[in-house]
Amino acid sequence: MAEEKKKKSKKSEKESSKDHKEHKFREKLKRAVKPPKKEEKQKLFEEKPDLQRLFLLTVVVEQPVANQVVKLLQDLGSSAQFVHNGRGTAPSEIMGILNASVDRKAIINAFVSEDKMQAITEELGIFLGLSRKNRGVGFFIPLSSIQGIRMYKYLTQTIL
Repeated sequence: MAEEKKKKSKKSEKESSKDHKEHKFREKLKRAVKPPKKEEKQKLFEEKPDLQRLFLLTVVVEQPVANQVVKLLQDLGSSAQFVHNGRGTAPSEIMGILNASVDRKAIINAFVSEDKMQAITEELGIFLGLSRKNRGVGFFIPLSSIQGIRMYKYLTQTIL
């Protein structure tokens, strides 16, 4: 019995020291992370950043041309580009009629702010019209909402 009491007392000492350490940690955390003052909170809500509409550009091109399109979008100020691999579903007879040799496609999604939309449309039109191998299709989808100002800043590359 005496041994059981010793074991129980050691366990309770460990638990109490663990609780004490946890309490100290919480106190340090409270001091380190001070909530903003009332005036600072008010300033945050009064600031209205200049927000532009954001669009998702989707471009479908043949696989060998994908890297060139991504480079073009980067040069014109698109903030993020995502490339997905795809495959055409047209039968080989139709591919022959359309003179399309490659059925591997690249679907490129890029985020574009409204002020860069016109330049990207023009440059992409020129690029896709230069030769037969650069054929593709592109379209913009307006984004109606984005959750959080940080996400918006990331997608528009306005993070300081």
